[in-house]
Amino acid sequence: MNRKGYTELLDRRIREIPRGEIFVTSDFSDIADDNTIRRLLKRMADNGDIKRVASGIYYVPKVSSILKEAVPPSPEKVAYALARAHNWTIAPSEGTALNKLGLSTQVPVVWTYISDGPYRSRVVDGAQIDFKHVANRNITGMSPTTLLVVQALRALREDRIDDTAIRKIRQRLSNDDISRLVAETERATAWIRRAVRRIAYEGEHE
Repeated sequence: MNRKGYTELLDRRIREIPRGEIFVTSDFSDIADDNTIRRLLKRMADNGDIKRVASGIYYVPKVSSILKEAVPPSPEKVAYALARAHNWTIAPSEGTALNKLGLSTQVPVVWTYISDGPYRSRVVDGAQIDFKHVANRNITGMSPTTLLVVQALRALREDRIDDTAIRKIRQRLSNDDISRLVAETERATAWIRRAVRRIAYEGEHE
């Protein structure tokens, strides 16, 4: 296929992506090789059709109706795009997990994630995103929701997990989430398992 054909295919796929969503070079590996896709995406960014977040990472601009300018993607979307681009498994950690589950109203100054990749820190549109390496065995075999809950519980620590925290976590989870949470934390630390049982028990008495 010639360059025009690749361009048309890529353009068609990108038009299907919702505005504000992030995509990475590897998302289009079925169209052409990595170098070709990179060149085409760079050309589209130079033309203003898409915006570059970092090397190999782009998004379709969503224009604010008030500010009349492109709204930058959320740090969370950037973090997961970076993970996808580098084939890392990540999960929110510390204040990031608490914020996502409604256990803290403070917007993190630093968006922190545990990762089976290397230690890495990036600043994107003024937001700092840190990746902290952990052993692969600590994050594999768990769904994203289970990882999120476990990290939030660890951030709270055992002595701060009260009924309010249990109830707020439960309200964010579906019954399927609860089933996976119980099954996937069978080998977790004893106090984590106790907290998970409290979350499951709360759901049974709603």
